[in-house]
Amino acid sequence: MIANWIHIIIVHFAVIGTPWLAYRVFVHRLTPMDAKPWKGTFSGLIILAIITTVAYLTGPETADWTKQALVAFPQNQVEDHALWGRIAFVIQGITGLIGLMGWANILQEEKPDRRIYSFLMVLLILNTLVILYTAHLGGLIRRMDLI
Repeated sequence: MIANWIHIIIVHFAVIGTPWLAYRVFVHRLTPMDAKPWKGTFSGLIILAIITTVAYLTGPETADWTKQALVAFPQNQVEDHALWGRIAFVIQGITGLIGLMGWANILQEEKPDRRIYSFLMVLLILNTLVILYTAHLGGLIRRMDLI
């Protein structure tokens, strides 16, 4: 049951953190890639990838708990939520790897490539949409009356 609560609480960090990081990337697009704002953004990408991993790994136990808690278990919605959660997890993992790549460049006293900005904007905007849809599907699991 603890994984259920971890999942329910931690997924909100991804729902809020992904668009926030997209905003940071956009705002600091002209800032040198080795400056303090980008270091914070690269760190945020790594941390959010870890958080998303925890959310993804606690999903199956949450589904099991939900199956016991709900009289009418919405199997189709749970499977849709899991599919879109997996997509969000993969995209967030890629952005976390880009964050690691940025830090690796900085630690080697090199400036990260400017193209990182473009990749991150595409991935973070796409993942914001995916995460919001995944969150919507997760809410429908709990609130069947909204369907």
